[in-house]
Amino acid sequence: MDTQQKADFYIAKDGTWYHEGVEIKRAALAKLFSDRALKIDEDGRYWLQTPFEKYPVEVEDVPYVIVDYTQTQEGIDLKTNMDQCIQLDSDHILELRDNIPYVEIRGGLYARMGRNVYYNLIEEYGSSLSSYGQNFVLGVDNAAC
Repeated sequence: MDTQQKADFYIAKDGTWYHEGVEIKRAALAKLFSDRALKIDEDGRYWLQTPFEKYPVEVEDVPYVIVDYTQTQEGIDLKTNMDQCIQLDSDHILELRDNIPYVEIRGGLYARMGRNVYYNLIEEYGSSLSSYGQNFVLGVDNAAC
């Protein structure tokens, strides 16, 4: 397979999926692709891969966006734009990239935390939080300046 072929699939920064320039409006179809076929290779290229086919995917930032969260007794549960629920824990670590929070969803696939979720977490917890036995930095504590 030509690894330099043009991508028919595209995931925008806001998490919207496109095929041949047209938005995939069937959420169940995008979710199916997202859950079952989306992969990232060792070179950082994204693919929709089944046992029989492999299609390149162009991704503007990362494939997922964290759109909501729930506080439990043990920690924070995060929800992505593809209805995936993960725990903010040692398997799904929050990392800051240029002061923007990202969380690994699975197998090198990341979600960018939506702005509203991020601001709500900062408002509720300040510059750091504890979740499922792990401590995470949410940002720089400006009070120390």
